[in-house]
Amino acid sequence: MLVPLLLQYLETLSGLVDSNLNCGPVLTWMELDNHGRRLLLSEEASLNIPAVAAAHVVKRYTAQAPDELSFEVGDIVSVIDMPPTEDRSWWRGKRGFQVGFFPSECVELFTERPGPGLKAGKSIPPAPPAVPRPRGKLAGLLRTFMRSRPSRQRLRQRGILRQRVFGCDLGEHLSNSGQDVPQVLRCCSEFIEAHGVVDGIYRLSGVSSNIQRLRHEFDSERIPELSGPAFLQDIHSVSSLCKLYFRELPNPLLTYQLYGKFSEAMSVPGEEERLVRVHDVIQQLPPPHYR
Repeated sequence: MLVPLLLQYLETLSGLVDSNLNCGPVLTWMELDNHGRRLLLSEEASLNIPAVAAAHVVKRYTAQAPDELSFEVGDIVSVIDMPPTEDRSWWRGKRGFQVGFFPSECVELFTERPGPGLKAGKSIPPAPPAVPRPRGKLAGLLRTFMRSRPSRQRLRQRGILRQRVFGCDLGEHLSNSGQDVPQVLRCCSEFIEAHGVVDGIYRLSGVSSNIQRLRHEFDSERIPELSGPAFLQDIHSVSSLCKLYFRELPNPLLTYQLYGKFSEAMSVPGEEERLVRVHDVIQQLPPPHYR
């Protein structure tokens, strides 16, 4: 109840005095500007913040925003900001010269272990108590409010975060889009069936700029106008886009897991038996890969 009132007060006060509000030390301490917005610390300043804990990465994460941190399994991360217990979905840390936010579930904190010089049974001296930070409860509430991050599902529902098409797992993409077949494959195949009866439709490559233009349209959740003159004169760019989609799948259409079985089935000498073996392996594909 107190936080909304304080934010409303700051907004009203900012509208009255505009840039004449000059209480730099207080606003810097609260990490706010004179309009009540959160200050983004520069990366150089963040590098000088002492770490409050150390953690090792147990789950790979790739940054989805400029203020997030990417790391691989086994990396060491210095945690410089850990929100209260009720809001621990995102932490802030540094790895090397990079600083950013990351999901707390991707790391595990290091626990105290006896060093090689300690003998068994010898007690470890307790660590000195942490010095409490001289900040009030109100400042803590404001910091938590300003640093709260909505879930990715909520960002997708509001249209802020868009789901990738190229380079996204096939099952994940179909689950998020609610489709049986990716829209990019459906549109391109229908266009090729109608206009692509030409020599080397899947062998020859199209114009690179047209391919990238089509990719950008589908990644932006827009359906391009394929019947335009640019693509009617360059039909191979549409077929090249289909090949690009399959090439960038993290797990291929026939999956890495069944590669050995497909190889064994194709090595069967008899043609009829080979077809039966291949058909049996195809039946083992996951539902998103076999429609």
